[in-house]
Amino acid sequence: MSATLTWASSGNGTKTGTTIVDLINNLDTLVTLKSGDATFLWETAGKKVDATPYYYLMRRKDASAGRIGLIHWSSAPAANNSAILDSAPGLSVYPVWFPNGTGTTLSNLTAASGTICGTDTGVVKVSPIAVVSTSYAANLVPFYFDSAEGVVFGFANPAAATTYWGGAGDLLIDGSDNVYGCTFGSANNSAGQFGSSGSPSFDWAATAPTAGSATNSIRTNYGSSNRVYKQALQPTGTWASQAVGANDVLTDTAINKVGFLPVQLLAIAIKCEGFVLKFRQIAWGPGSVGPFTPYQTTGPVVQARQFCNTTAGNNGSPWMVNFKI
Repeated sequence: MSATLTWASSGNGTKTGTTIVDLINNLDTLVTLKSGDATFLWETAGKKVDATPYYYLMRRKDASAGRIGLIHWSSAPAANNSAILDSAPGLSVYPVWFPNGTGTTLSNLTAASGTICGTDTGVVKVSPIAVVSTSYAANLVPFYFDSAEGVVFGFANPAAATTYWGGAGDLLIDGSDNVYGCTFGSANNSAGQFGSSGSPSFDWAATAPTAGSATNSIRTNYGSSNRVYKQALQPTGTWASQAVGANDVLTDTAINKVGFLPVQLLAIAIKCEGFVLKFRQIAWGPGSVGPFTPYQTTGPVVQARQFCNTTAGNNGSPWMVNFKI
């Protein structure tokens, strides 16, 4: 049985510029700011900001095995390390998950092979968040959600609706409550499109994108290595991106109750497999009218918080829930 995760929300970080160096340093500053907060379980393990490939690396505060990385190649590497890449990487920021990683630096990022993070067993290849010029343009700031078994990153302008997002860790689950490692990145598809009926964050495609491409993906080793999943279903109409009100089926204001629904995933090019995986405690939920909107039970205890830093809130962004769904 899986453990129940509790998500901690960092709030917005500061911004010093628009380059990949700024992105990494600003994220490092935000993570370090939470170093004394026991609700945050991950810390900076290392970073490289002097030349391409650039990276930021996280580990649990107890320094146990498991590393989450964000990597950016500002130019094509001499070779593509087959442990994490299928093709030459573009200019995106790429999450990567080393479930058994032990390193504080990343090696062999421009070689065709070789150990990258101390122990690469079970590594899940990269998925793209978005190119740096887009994901860290003017006025976009970093934020993240932290849990015991994964981290989800966001980059957004609090005054705008678009949020570039992605993450890594053991953040998928099957019908028997077994967890699986993954990386995911929505490329240019905003987190606000997560509940969209037209173009969701991880829209379906007939062909699996390569690791290193600029196409949104949810990548995992479930069943066999390096498989790509997408959102299996699109909410009909606007029920998963509906403003709170009389027509919102996920909110009952008369009794102060809200509902959250699981997001089923479907593998590309795997015949007749069905809905074997879903996001782990990342759900469809109601709209909101403010940033990082929480829903609470008595206490008060936060049970859900929207993955959205927009001052005006959002009607389609995912919800990070502190219970199994």
